[in-house]
Amino acid sequence: MLIYIIFFVLIAILAIQYEFTPFQNNYLLFSLVVLLAFLAGFQDMNVSKDYFNYQYIFDNVYYITNHNYLYLITFEPGFIAIVFFFRTLFESNYGVATIFFYAFCSLLIKFFTIKKLSINPYLSLLFYFSYFFLFHEMTQIRIGLASAFFLISLFSFLKGNKLAFVGWILIATCFHYSAIFYLFLLIFNTKNLNKSLYLAILILSLIFGVLKLPILNVFGNLDVSDISGKLDNYIQISENGSVAVNVFNSLNILNIACCYYLLFAVTKEEFLEDNRLILFLKCNILSIFLLSFLAGAPAFSMRFNQLFSIAQIFLFPYLIRYLPARKFNIFILVLIAGIFFYVIQIYGGLLNPYKIITLK
Repeated sequence: MLIYIIFFVLIAILAIQYEFTPFQNNYLLFSLVVLLAFLAGFQDMNVSKDYFNYQYIFDNVYYITNHNYLYLITFEPGFIAIVFFFRTLFESNYGVATIFFYAFCSLLIKFFTIKKLSINPYLSLLFYFSYFFLFHEMTQIRIGLASAFFLISLFSFLKGNKLAFVGWILIATCFHYSAIFYLFLLIFNTKNLNKSLYLAILILSLIFGVLKLPILNVFGNLDVSDISGKLDNYIQISENGSVAVNVFNSLNILNIACCYYLLFAVTKEEFLEDNRLILFLKCNILSIFLLSFLAGAPAFSMRFNQLFSIAQIFLFPYLIRYLPARKFNIFILVLIAGIFFYVIQIYGGLLNPYKIITLK
């Protein structure tokens, strides 16, 4: 547990320093990202709950691809190709090599996007570490890399190059099929923001969070076995109650509060001057809406929410500009990031105490 806290404190100190005295040191930011890649890549198998499942796939990839074609549908071609490559390259420790490759590539791409898109890169990294790093690089490596390609696709989207954006999303889909839903962004534009519409969506999200629509009844009419094993797994997980969605959990409430505050605090003129803020806010509101609308199908709800909520690593830092505490705003943001970290790791216990894996 101590190593996670040390990383949080270190990044928080740099975020505070950057806010008071902005400094350009790409080597420092890059070094932090590399250290996080090593942290994820060389974790012991007992640290993450998903590691043993991935190791089973690594160990049996030859059998899976030659005898069980369902796995070729369930697991994405990019994932199978990478596992095949490292399984062929290394006689042993191919699992470690694969996990490290995923972590390093994902974090390298995210380093580039955070450096370019964030108003405080260390604060964005802090929010990323406090939530998404723990879920993605340490646990769900496939969506971790897919989300990295999504973030880099935002450069094309913000420039209005929709074709390039679609191309990046198709690449992301090769590493996690759910990434195809990032194409929902095509309904957005970054030139204006209808405040009334998005306030209404947030209010509607709260209503859906109470109602919990029986979405599974719709999926129940489909022959999921003919669609994909992954969809079937999601439905089974939702039906047996092994996951649950509480739309009014503390983290989602913070997310909703952030969106509400920015909608009221930022003027129309300020929105028009920053198309990034418009995009990040729309993504975050979409993530809140999907969490609520799909609350009756928990596994779907959480997956779609996490797809788009990654925009919050760029959105929350904007509160520095608009909260009333001025120079003390950075401390409020570090506290919010600390709440995310506490709920996910310290209270929630997502990861077990850290140990370095023993190489064979």
